[in-house]
Amino acid sequence: MKKYVCVMALIMIWPCCLSADTNVLKMRSSHHLDFVRIVLEGEENIIENAHVYQRGTDVLVRFPTSEFAIIAEKKVLEYKRIDKKSVTFSPGDFRGLKVFTLKHPTRLVIDVHLKVKQNAFLPLVIPEEDKDSEMLKSKTIVIDPGHGGYEEGVRNAQYIEKHVVLDIARKLEALINRGASRSILTRRSDIFMSQKDRIRLTNDKDADVFISIHVGNHSEIVLYMPVITGHIPDMVKPYIKNRGQEEHLNQSARLVSVIREEISNAFGADMVSVRPLPYGILSQIESASLIIELPSFKDASYIEDLKAEIANTLYQGFYRYEEDEKG
Repeated sequence: MKKYVCVMALIMIWPCCLSADTNVLKMRSSHHLDFVRIVLEGEENIIENAHVYQRGTDVLVRFPTSEFAIIAEKKVLEYKRIDKKSVTFSPGDFRGLKVFTLKHPTRLVIDVHLKVKQNAFLPLVIPEEDKDSEMLKSKTIVIDPGHGGYEEGVRNAQYIEKHVVLDIARKLEALINRGASRSILTRRSDIFMSQKDRIRLTNDKDADVFISIHVGNHSEIVLYMPVITGHIPDMVKPYIKNRGQEEHLNQSARLVSVIREEISNAFGADMVSVRPLPYGILSQIESASLIIELPSFKDASYIEDLKAEIANTLYQGFYRYEEDEKG
């Protein structure tokens, strides 16, 4: 008991022992399909001046303008302080680095692409000879890239929502179609498609999962889940063509839960929230379903690496959901 009290006391007074010029960085790391992600979160003027280098099988991160201390929130990689302004990580043999920053909060993200895939994600890698075997329970996933045609969605000088979400949808489609499951895009090009048409396509294809992808006006990722606003009497059900979420609400809740967890692992728990959506397209979809709104264009740079990571995170969420359904 005394040992526990001493440890807690050290944790509480440790930040007070740091010099006024020492900045605290929050660090977390996580395994992904073929890379390890390192995230360092701190003040904007510190993060934006970071330098990242490859040193053999190590990754060197230097903050030339500031001394810093590290608080490890989630750690799957060992790190070593070189001096007051530098730290190294040792992921093993890797073939390259991808580095980018995110805001609100400001984070330096380092994706270390490994030469050997992580064992934790080997079930996601489908050997060529097993592509025709049944691996997943949910075989049909409908991906709905929002907007299209004259409906552009949000935009700025660099990006237009309808193009960004279609690109992410295509990347997600490619991941899903490597295995026994199949994905269907509600639109494959820059065309207008009504909400009614998207609903009809999804239900006609007897989808197991439906996801609609958008870009929002907020700094985090928001997951919208369907809400049933009225109960359909049993005597009426046989005569109703579209029963919507009546029989799928539990599946939708599980889908949202695992997607939220995967996003938390990839981008941080503070980067994802869940909100109910009682009306609109979700209420009429006859499968597990959700809408995802990605961070605004002022809060995230939608470079290829980020779009690919979003697609990979959603894919892992689908895999987790399907495995849970099997269990």
